[in-house]
Amino acid sequence: MNRKIGKITKEVIEALGLDINEDTPIFISYRNLEHMKLNHPEDYEKYSKQIFNILENPTYVAKHPKKDSIEYIKRYILNDEYVLVAVRVTSNNVNFVRTMFVMSEKKVGIYKKGGFLKEIN
Repeated sequence: MNRKIGKITKEVIEALGLDINEDTPIFISYRNLEHMKLNHPEDYEKYSKQIFNILENPTYVAKHPKKDSIEYIKRYILNDEYVLVAVRVTSNNVNFVRTMFVMSEKKVGIYKKGGFLKEIN
């Protein structure tokens, strides 16, 4: 069953130059949660209860250049980790959380160097 877990805010739309309506809902499904558990079990165990918070209060957002997804990234200073939650639109124009994982230091560096990270206040 699909559950609404967040919305795409005006701040995110403006930061990424998106052509989407403000407050467009973001959903999560059992299938996507299972994907996270299977593919990123340690990250899921540590941060799954933070998905709503990451969507609501990201440190950064980015637009994936190839997969056309919105990436919500939260920096957790205590653990010095960047946690990414990817949101993709379906062919039916519905936004779903697709995955969540801790970004590698290398990936964070690439995003910073490439100017992909847009800071959200």
